[in-house]
Amino acid sequence: MQAFLDAATALGHDPELLFVPHPTLRPEERMSPLDRVEALRILRGSRALVPRVRAARSAWVVATLAMHGWAALRSGRPYACWVGTSLADERRGRLPGLRPSRRLAAHANTPVLGALERRVLRGAARVYATSPASREAVARAAGTDPGTVGILPLPVDVDVFSPEPDDTWLARLERPVLTVVGRADDPRRNLALAIDAFRLVRARIPDATLRIVGARPPLGLPDGVEALGEVESVAAPLRESSLLLLPSRQEGFGIAAAEALACGVPVVSTPSGGPEDMLRRSGGGVVVDGWTPEAFAGAVVELLEDAATLAAMRRRGRDHVVREHAPARLRELLAAAFEETG
Repeated sequence: MQAFLDAATALGHDPELLFVPHPTLRPEERMSPLDRVEALRILRGSRALVPRVRAARSAWVVATLAMHGWAALRSGRPYACWVGTSLADERRGRLPGLRPSRRLAAHANTPVLGALERRVLRGAARVYATSPASREAVARAAGTDPGTVGILPLPVDVDVFSPEPDDTWLARLERPVLTVVGRADDPRRNLALAIDAFRLVRARIPDATLRIVGARPPLGLPDGVEALGEVESVAAPLRESSLLLLPSRQEGFGIAAAEALACGVPVVSTPSGGPEDMLRRSGGGVVVDGWTPEAFAGAVVELLEDAATLAAMRRRGRDHVVREHAPARLRELLAAAFEETG
């Protein structure tokens, strides 16, 4: 959302953000119990937005999931969509890690939310995704040909996310720092896989460290694992990393992977969707075949023992992000999208 607002503003527009607030965004406000049911919150909250959407010069649905654009569909006016993934893919990554009560609530909401998602996508004049994987997912949700879905890749500030000097970074490989970025309470991030794999890595490379950037896991951490907690910017801890580990069950795009590549840090990822095409096209990392700790740890150890390959990945990954994901690239593509959608 912020990327869209920044790019639209830079292109001379004056975007206004309309949204139905989630209860956790406004904890000081007393909300109806009905608003804690996601499908009902979207349906109820969208009613107030419809007149403002109708009065806008143009309308875009910019959200992780398309059903949050229900007000645009109900307005009866033309609109475009830029969405991160599909409800089915998001649920596939999240459900295995949810408590039974939350899993039951998600299942109860899914039929209505899926219907809203499909109608919003099919009602759009033009639909965009963030990666080839999310394009396939969004097309399935809409019941359309993936060729009709465009791609607007998420941008990375390549000045903020920049590499350490090569000699400093290469010297760090003697005591490698592995980094994983993500909230411990988000099941999609699959932090347990990174920790289990790290135990195997440390058996081979005793001086290795695993650094968790994000909320500390509730349970104790094994030797060699440290939690930084929430940080103002992930640029500094990424820059100091030998590898970024991306153990996710599902990613629509994988912004942490793009930011790591911009910092000249190779990535080891599960086959989680969004990062796969980026890593394979850039040559800036590897995609593990599966989600086992053994396979993940094996890929990590193999790279850490091959400094020449890591150095080549470092250059290729950075070059790819500068070329394909700099903010100027999104502005160029978004300007063309504005022309196309009117």
